Amino acid sequence: PSAQAEIATISAYKTPRDKLQCVFRCATTIMNLLSLACDRGPPAADDLVPVMVYVLIKANPPSLLSTVQYVTSFYANRLQGEEHYWWVQFCSAIEFIKTMDYITTD
Repeated sequence: PSAQAEIATISAYKTPRDKLQCVFRCATTIMNLLSLACDRGPPAADDLVPVMVYVLIKANPPSLLSTVQYVTSFYANRLQGEEHYWWVQFCSAIEFIKTMDYITTD
């Protein structure tokens, strides 16, 4: 599935681990697409976060902030390695969205 379709279903998962796996699948989908489009080597976090921001805005998953709080409260101390890395990137994208200036155009 697309990254947008994947992350749109995050609230359907019940356990923090399942929600993390959803984030992982979304992030790896984005990274795979970026690696296909990128001719200067493998994509980095600087490439991922802007795309993750776009995907999150377009998907607009329900209860996203509650999901982040749930996973952070009940699973954060178990995060390690790649799982932890993707979670931090995901949360960074959300924090960026929370601090964006929204300008409407007429």
